[in-house]
Amino acid sequence: MSVLRRRFHRPFHRPFRLRTVPRRVQALTAVALVAVIVLFTVTGAMVRDARSALRAIGHDEGPMVVATNDVYLALSDMDAQVTNVLLTGGEKQWLCDVERSEQVAGSSCNRSLPRYFYDIRREDAQRAVLQAARLAQDDPLQLQTVRSVLDGLSQYDQRVQAAMERGGEVAHPFGALPDDAVQEYRAATKIMNEDLLPKANNLTLAGAAAVEHSYGEPLSHVRAGRAWVLGLGLVALAALVGLQVYLARRFRRVISLCLVAAALGTVAVTAAAASLLATEADYLRMAKDDGFDPVLRLSRARAIGKSLDSDRTRSLLDPEAADRYDQTYFEKSQAMLFIAKANNLRTYYAMLNDKIRRYERAPHETDFGGLYGVAASEGAARGQRNVADTLLDRFRAYQERDRLVRILARANQGQAAAQAHMDPQWQYLSHPSFRENDAGLDALVGRRQVVVTRMVRGGERAVRPWPWLLPIAGVAIAALVVGGVWPRLAEYR
Repeated sequence: MSVLRRRFHRPFHRPFRLRTVPRRVQALTAVALVAVIVLFTVTGAMVRDARSALRAIGHDEGPMVVATNDVYLALSDMDAQVTNVLLTGGEKQWLCDVERSEQVAGSSCNRSLPRYFYDIRREDAQRAVLQAARLAQDDPLQLQTVRSVLDGLSQYDQRVQAAMERGGEVAHPFGALPDDAVQEYRAATKIMNEDLLPKANNLTLAGAAAVEHSYGEPLSHVRAGRAWVLGLGLVALAALVGLQVYLARRFRRVISLCLVAAALGTVAVTAAAASLLATEADYLRMAKDDGFDPVLRLSRARAIGKSLDSDRTRSLLDPEAADRYDQTYFEKSQAMLFIAKANNLRTYYAMLNDKIRRYERAPHETDFGGLYGVAASEGAARGQRNVADTLLDRFRAYQERDRLVRILARANQGQAAAQAHMDPQWQYLSHPSFRENDAGLDALVGRRQVVVTRMVRGGERAVRPWPWLLPIAGVAIAALVVGGVWPRLAEYR
């Protein structure tokens, strides 16, 4: 029975015994190859995560968020053109049909610039909506929101057309819209404020959350991957050195050139991969923190600012609902620059100057929030106070103009308030204080978008050769390992 037991167990034990030199060499070689394979597999996964995060910011979710925010911005600009025309009494030029007037002999019609601006921004809104739809084609909820925005845009057009027709039927003073036109405009305003703008904002928020998900997890992997690559590189190097030492002692040869080349290749790949992952983490951080986040924040501030200006116009066009528009104006002002203790526009005006003056004296003590609060805090932390100071100065000037307009409106000087709200030279344009604030935000958005583009391109350029470089390097190192041990194993044949 004992003989049978020995014969039965012998085939299972012999392959795993390391008492012979060939078995030990094979085992050490297998350990080295496994370490190299794991190193290259983890490195490839980290490179893939870096490319995924870059693609999310530069090509997929990032552009979708910018597109959805462009929807909000275009809608706000359309609404601003409508309110300014109704306030200044330019309905007939708005309604002008150029093609029809050219067909009628002796008739002339010059369509107003606000109408051209409106049509351009409407096309921008539609294009941005369609872009958001293409990028969100796998999300049925966002697609439904996109369709409802397009439907609401058509309804808004109809209400605006009706308001222009009613306002153009009779001549009315500057800033005094006929009652039936006010009713149509109020309906258009309801569609814009309660349907279109909230849905556009929801699309932006959903897209921003998608960016955080698609960017945050891969970035954490890239940051942790650098330590993993260095650790696995040391393990692989130790396995190769151990194999080299064993062969040198057992076969009395000083070195194996193939194994030395494999070790040097492993060191080179480990160092290059660790450096790449550190560089990619920096590219990703700058693309997100210095580019995408400011682009989204400043674009939202610009869009809210346009809607803010329209709310001020609305309170002049529709005095019966002025309290509601004033409350909306106050809430949007708080979104742009939040003051905790301000509970109405009067206290907001008073406390705004105090907050900005305090920030100018002590820039590292930002005690206000909102979009401008974040911009001021970041500017102080990065030594870029000039940008934040300019933003705050223009916002303060804009709010001072708003305060003057409301004082005139409360004094029953509606026409004077309307005149103070518009540009004194080009009456179809908003006041220069608003346009300066808007132009400054637009310039900053453009600058930050350049940062996104440069960082994404730089990161993609750095990782471009790695998908083919890693397999080639891995196969070469494995071949060198096998080439280093094969002559020694051949001596036992």
